[in-house]
Amino acid sequence: MRLQKEEIEVSLFIDPTLDAVKASEAFGVEWIEFHTGKYANIYAMLYTNLAKTHHSIAELELSRKILKQMLGDELCNLRLLSCEAMEHGLRVAAGHGLNMQNVKDIVEIETIEELNIGQSIVARSVYTGLEQAILDMKAKMIR
Repeated sequence: MRLQKEEIEVSLFIDPTLDAVKASEAFGVEWIEFHTGKYANIYAMLYTNLAKTHHSIAELELSRKILKQMLGDELCNLRLLSCEAMEHGLRVAAGHGLNMQNVKDIVEIETIEELNIGQSIVARSVYTGLEQAILDMKAKMIR
């Protein structure tokens, strides 16, 4: 790949699917970043008041039992696919929609090396200041 010839590390932002992992490997990239929006949306519908607002996600207006199962399934999917990616020489990151409330279970997936959570930190910094927002998130990310 032309970028790698120039010693530029390449990463793809992908949906957490086996097909996307395989395609990433075929492209010869070093990194993939899993889009964690589905996980974050399920979490928000389950553990926040989102379902009671006009921002509710219609396809996730389901029972708590079903949402809990979906959340567990999505975490399992992220765990399995990150292991699969690592076995094929890909380094794994994750991000999109991660915040102080939902990041802990993602942190527990040891094959995910990096989290991209800047938006959440900047949003929180409005209330706590940037330094404190960073420290708070770092505390949540301790394995």
